Amino acid sequence: MALVLAGIAAPAASAGTQTTGMSTVRPAGGGDDECWSRDDDDKAKANKANPRKDHCKVGPTGPRGPRGHEGPTGPTGPTGPTGPTGPQGIPGTAPCVDIDSIRDNNDREFKAVLPGDGNAYAGIRELGVVDGQPVVGTWTWYDLTTNPMGRYPADACAISIGHQANRLVIEVVTTGGVIWETFCNVNPGPNTLTCNGLWNPAVPQPDANDPDLRRAAPPARPMDPSHLPKGLK
Repeated sequence: MALVLAGIAAPAASAGTQTTGMSTVRPAGGGDDECWSRDDDDKAKANKANPRKDHCKVGPTGPRGPRGHEGPTGPTGPTGPTGPTGPQGIPGTAPCVDIDSIRDNNDREFKAVLPGDGNAYAGIRELGVVDGQPVVGTWTWYDLTTNPMGRYPADACAISIGHQANRLVIEVVTTGGVIWETFCNVNPGPNTLTCNGLWNPAVPQPDANDPDLRRAAPPARPMDPSHLPKGLK
């Protein structure tokens, strides 16, 4: 009778499994299956709190999904600090342009010009009066660089002109500081010059050892008229 009641009170355990109260224990030689040692209720609670903790239900990592759409451009960031000053650039190549003129009488005007095309020109025009009104003629220009033997300095950068006794002197100074000069004759008749276009360096050239006017003695003061020589009184 005792055996029969014992059989009714406790159902037979499944083959290979032992029970103690409500806990399920790993059978001998059960392997590394972590799910076997967990109580069903405790495992359910753990899965509900943090499903990723349930190692029994985590499958293999799936393939990488497709790349999402590019997001909108973000706002412009603040301006950075000013960088250091760069090195000085090479000198520019702007052409030299210069002009000079002289009108030492009332019937003619002379002009010298560097227009920036690599040439130097001398010009002349007539001046006059007709019926009491001044009349200004048109310019006639002479190219001073056409003589192939003239030695015109290609780096001329400034120009001047002078006139005396129907003879013009045109001078240029180069970017290297050398003075060159040429001459033209003023011929009778309107707007007529004769220029040979021969250029020569001025002799001598200015020199750093030339007398310096700033170091010269101060000018003598005017003498008292009462002390002037008899010939100057």
